[in-house]
Amino acid sequence: MTRIGLALALLLAAGSAFAQDFRGTTWLMSKDQVIASENLRVASELSQKGQQQVVFQTYINGFPVTITYLLENDALLSASYTFRRDVDRRAWVAMIQDLSGKNGPPAFEQENLAGWRLPKTEIALAHLKDGTTYIAYWEKSYFARINHLSEPARE
Repeated sequence: MTRIGLALALLLAAGSAFAQDFRGTTWLMSKDQVIASENLRVASELSQKGQQQVVFQTYINGFPVTITYLLENDALLSASYTFRRDVDRRAWVAMIQDLSGKNGPPAFEQENLAGWRLPKTEIALAHLKDGTTYIAYWEKSYFARINHLSEPARE
């Protein structure tokens, strides 16, 4: 497949995520609910005190993709698609246009990064120098907390 084919695969993946918060999930689902929502075998799981990660491997339009769910205290707060393929500039522009068509223009856009701020979800589309492209989704208050965007509590 061509790089444009990869762009279409990414767009298909991104488009399927908007029916709910990410794929067949909604924010704050438990790990068991997340696993039950996927029709895939779990590739790996990691649990540490208060944090869980569930990873699936699949193909979208013939391209290998890693689907990662991050949970805190058994509540889904982040999810992503990661593609290990190079995306050229035309494909990148097509991805931004498709996501913009679904969500309006990006809240920010740089050469290899674009982001959207939706009522319940923050979305980032990024292309890294190593050729990895990812689409990440975060529950809004979790995104603010991990990026120190929330006002500190006043005493």
